[in-house]
Amino acid sequence: MAIVPAREFHGRDAELALIRGELERLSDGAEAVVVVEGAAGMGKSRLLAEAAAIARSLGIRVGRSAADSSETMVELATLLAALFDGTEPLLDPGTLSTLHAQPEQRFWMLRDLQQLLERAALESPLLIAVDDAHWADAGTVAAIRTLPTRLMGLPIAWVIALRPPREATPLVHALEHLKQDGGQTIVLGPLDDDAVVQLAAEILAAQPDQSILKQLAEADGSPFLVVETLLGLQEEERIRVVDGRAQLIDNRLPRRVHEKMRERLGRLSDEASDAVTVAASLGRTFTFDELARTLGRSASDLLGPVAELLEANLLVERDEKLAFWHDLTREAVRASVPVTARRALDRQAAVVLLEVGALPVEVAAQLAASAELGDEVAITTLLEAAEALVTTDSGTAAQFGQRAIAIAPAHHPQRGEIVATTAIALHIAGDSEQAIAFADRALRETLPALQEAEVRLSIAGMFAISPEIRIGAGRLALNLPDLPETLRARHLACLFHNLVTAGRLDEGRAVLEETRAAVESADDARAMFTLRVAESALEYTDDRFGPSHELITSAYRDGIFAGDDQRLRLAHMWHGELLSVTDRDDEALAIAGDGLAAAQRDRQGWAYQMFETWHGRMLLRTGRLSEALAVLEGRFALEDGTHAAGVLDAAGIVALGRLAVHTGDTRQARRLSEIAQVMLEHGTPAVRRHAGWLLALFAVAEGNAEAARGWLRAPTEPDGRAILPRFPLDIADEVLLARIGLATHDDELAQLALLNSRRRSELNPGVASIAATAAHVRGLLEPSLAELREAVDLFERAPRRLELASALEDLGVELIATDREAAIDALGRTLALYTELGATWDARRVRSRLRELGVRRRLVAAEPETNGWAALTTSELTVARLVAEGLTNREVAERLFVSPHTVNSHLRHVFLKLGITSRVELARVARDFEIA
Repeated sequence: MAIVPAREFHGRDAELALIRGELERLSDGAEAVVVVEGAAGMGKSRLLAEAAAIARSLGIRVGRSAADSSETMVELATLLAALFDGTEPLLDPGTLSTLHAQPEQRFWMLRDLQQLLERAALESPLLIAVDDAHWADAGTVAAIRTLPTRLMGLPIAWVIALRPPREATPLVHALEHLKQDGGQTIVLGPLDDDAVVQLAAEILAAQPDQSILKQLAEADGSPFLVVETLLGLQEEERIRVVDGRAQLIDNRLPRRVHEKMRERLGRLSDEASDAVTVAASLGRTFTFDELARTLGRSASDLLGPVAELLEANLLVERDEKLAFWHDLTREAVRASVPVTARRALDRQAAVVLLEVGALPVEVAAQLAASAELGDEVAITTLLEAAEALVTTDSGTAAQFGQRAIAIAPAHHPQRGEIVATTAIALHIAGDSEQAIAFADRALRETLPALQEAEVRLSIAGMFAISPEIRIGAGRLALNLPDLPETLRARHLACLFHNLVTAGRLDEGRAVLEETRAAVESADDARAMFTLRVAESALEYTDDRFGPSHELITSAYRDGIFAGDDQRLRLAHMWHGELLSVTDRDDEALAIAGDGLAAAQRDRQGWAYQMFETWHGRMLLRTGRLSEALAVLEGRFALEDGTHAAGVLDAAGIVALGRLAVHTGDTRQARRLSEIAQVMLEHGTPAVRRHAGWLLALFAVAEGNAEAARGWLRAPTEPDGRAILPRFPLDIADEVLLARIGLATHDDELAQLALLNSRRRSELNPGVASIAATAAHVRGLLEPSLAELREAVDLFERAPRRLELASALEDLGVELIATDREAAIDALGRTLALYTELGATWDARRVRSRLRELGVRRRLVAAEPETNGWAALTTSELTVARLVAEGLTNREVAERLFVSPHTVNSHLRHVFLKLGITSRVELARVARDFEIA
């Protein structure tokens, strides 16, 4: 981050005008995002300083920070500095202690920061400026990706500066997302000739002549090099001023420009040269005390050398600390020192920083690069850093762990702990091949079989990673010799569960009897709990919902004492799923609410996301399309397919795809199609089935039944049979499968739909929606008016409103040939129902059918409103009113028992329908609406 003496800002008028224009939007309550790209020395930092000055002149509160290359591992360091540092911080620093104290830090900290920023922005507009974002930590990058979107409609401007990216990093993806949402981009290039003249005139306090301008041309328009050249000329007294014009005495470049930093340091006193060289290992900014400690000198001994460095413009003072004049200066100092010496200095500086209170993650990178074999401080620090990062930045945690292993002697007492932490970090990071290879080698070389099996049990129970990796970990553990009975039982139960949830049902059945015997023999509560949960899932995939419900009820009751909180939460959700598939949706939705509340209370992000996804699927099943859309849009807004490793997330993405079809959202459908392709390529068998089904749904919506048939044939069983998603399943999918079979004359698909629906109905008597689906399939395939009428009658007793409309539509179409008036009546009822549900795509199709029958009277109702207050759903209207009253997303969410993501999604729809862009406008139009 450049530290330039205060002066006018030249040659950036267009850039400043753009920033001013974006900042002025905040007065209307709208948000703004500006991304600034430019090479080192092009003036990014100065532009951000000018942006801050403009903001303050407009009454906008400012928070600024610059990412530091020495803090890339410190979670949210850059963002927290922008929000909480300075004499007038944007947010109360007193809230930092509670933010840091929470488990699953990033998930909940981002939610908490969102709440704090909402409240602050409702009081006054804010500017958050982040410089040198190319060095930002992973948490800050995640915040840049999410918070501007989730804080839409609030007067918050984000200005993000970085060097031009050389590769597609997470930050680059985050910024591209913001640009697609309307963010502005500024690319800082070289200064033009006029700007160089103006800058030179200001620094020299005289008009530069051609000799000086010719010298400055060597800088190629780089503000940093222009200033360096002029300072060097002044330093060497090689400029004279005559009658207001500055002239060059000779044509040599100043030494500070053309000399290498090593030669430049050589012109300093030995004490000053040593000080600045050591300072480069302390970071961009450092205290006088830290420098003295690292040099082993008293503070008084450094007064002269530091004054010399300030005079030479190598260091400056900023915020009561010492800092390098520019990042390029620090980089040049470091480059001037031999690599071996630099490592030694970094090692020495890291120890000093630890002594004065630095966190292990703040110095781990330095120690990783500088430590030698047997370095105890480095080994301990790297392990502590890896443990701190394992859930938030698992890739970096794995790197630190591997480095700690490399420098730890073979029999080091902490080696086993390091290996275990590294193996887990590699698996969480998703680098499956490297993780498996590392675990196979390092675990076996380092740990006794018992400890290795315990580590692999941890890996086998990680729901955040692919079931395939969990399965592999379990199988390897079970091959270890002399496993204790309890540990073996737990591994078998976990393996059985992972096989079922991965869709490897035949393999799961193959180990079931062995698992039962081992679990019963061990009499272990945790193993029994896992087994019952998995057995319930297996019965579910076989459509035996009654036995599945009994098993999960028993498992949940006894699981409280099993010590497996993850599966206990899963069992709670699964109990609700079984209630839902048997038409007990009110009870299921109550469980969803309880699960969300418990996850919120206990700060468990993974459980919250699981219940949120399932809640959205339940809302879709009951025909509450707008509410389901709000939940699932918010949940998967940032998904690209690479994180959908589990079947529950895959099912949520399919549900969002169904909503895109029913609401006619082609843009969302295109995005989800791309996600499905990724899932199809990289997913487990169960995930691939969901992906293929989703792509088939989209193909049918486009009128391409043959393409849909192809997608269904892609994810097949070993015997070649096409298969629907079975875990979790949707009991009405067979209707669409039958339609695809009919349209493509594929009797095998049609018969599969018939057999599945009939068998499910026979196994679950008395469930109206299951019986209705079976009747619907029979009515399509025979075809039979009686069966279609039965389907309609049964769906009218069930909570599935979309399925009722679908059966009514098929009944109406079938009646056209024999009873035109009855057909018109059925299609009219269908149109009314689709319109009521918000299924606009379906409503347009039925309206077209009616018009083909010559119906143009009031029966063909007008298209529903798409703009204005009349277009808002009940939920959107409720959210709009609460937000207009000044409540934050979280406050609205708590009042309505939904998530802040859901509130934000509702709010986006409100803005779109009302044609507004901010909460200020919403409050105004809401006031006018209430008055009217």
